[in-house]
Amino acid sequence: MEPNHQNLIRSNYTTLVKKMSAVPVAGFLYASNIITDEMKQQIEVEKTSYDKNRKLISIILRRGPSAFQGLKRALLKANQRELSNLLIAKDDEDVTKSDYEKKLALARSLVVCTKEREAPESQPRKQIDQEKSPEPRCRISLDDFNDIFLTVMPYKDVIYIHIRHFTENNGRFTPTKKGVTFPMDRWLRFESLLPEIQKYLNNIGNGEREEMQWHVGGGVYISLTPGFQTVDIRHYWKPEDAPEPVPTKKGVTLNHKKFTRLLEVVEQMHQHVPELKDVELCMLSESHQNQLGMLNCPECTPFGYDPLNISMECNAGDLQDVETLNI
Repeated sequence: MEPNHQNLIRSNYTTLVKKMSAVPVAGFLYASNIITDEMKQQIEVEKTSYDKNRKLISIILRRGPSAFQGLKRALLKANQRELSNLLIAKDDEDVTKSDYEKKLALARSLVVCTKEREAPESQPRKQIDQEKSPEPRCRISLDDFNDIFLTVMPYKDVIYIHIRHFTENNGRFTPTKKGVTFPMDRWLRFESLLPEIQKYLNNIGNGEREEMQWHVGGGVYISLTPGFQTVDIRHYWKPEDAPEPVPTKKGVTLNHKKFTRLLEVVEQMHQHVPELKDVELCMLSESHQNQLGMLNCPECTPFGYDPLNISMECNAGDLQDVETLNI
């Protein structure tokens, strides 16, 4: 953990020890792979809530760089928003940031890095018949061949951002099913990951060997593979007999040049979608202030959950926006 994060926790030590609910927080930390099962048991075996909280803090201070953000996420999921906000409000890294940058930082803290998975071939669901869509707000090419575009398309009074392949015929561009869809809150999470993705790609030549994958909501996963300067952005779904969600054919793979182009034009999205500055992350909405609300969220947990083990970290991967994929 970074020294400034350790100091922030220590400066709020008294409040955390008095008010934190250690057992559910520890459960979420364990589900997120921040602490081990042995550490979780060490916390639970303490006799008083005060001792449990002290033990949890002493453990979290010794964990790795993801422990601080993991603690804030666990507090949110344990319905202790005031304690999570306490850490956010005094975070020195946020003091000089704009409101939108703060929102991006918060969005990044809520994006869960998922485990490596097998990726069997899968078939997407049948497409739903659609009504004719309006004109896009923008269409920005990400390559030199007008093959793949970053576009903004309102659909049924909802704004969606797409990275999508198009076909061209007599000067008319037509979107294909090969692409990925972002509602505005999902785009916010994706945008918050861009610096981390760029850093990973820049380090590939320096022996980067760890495969990375994040879920940004609604079944959209970002995957990075060692040795390949590509970013795979893809919709996943979960067959009834599968233990984990699997990738579909709905998605895009950006090479380094296309991803660099995306970084160059991402600021333009704020001009075309001024509504982004007012987006509320679903994790911070009123419906998510209890665990059941989060588990019933189609963006966070679209596959449902195991009622016998509801404290586990939920891997989301829906097709809720399948109607927009032909836009």
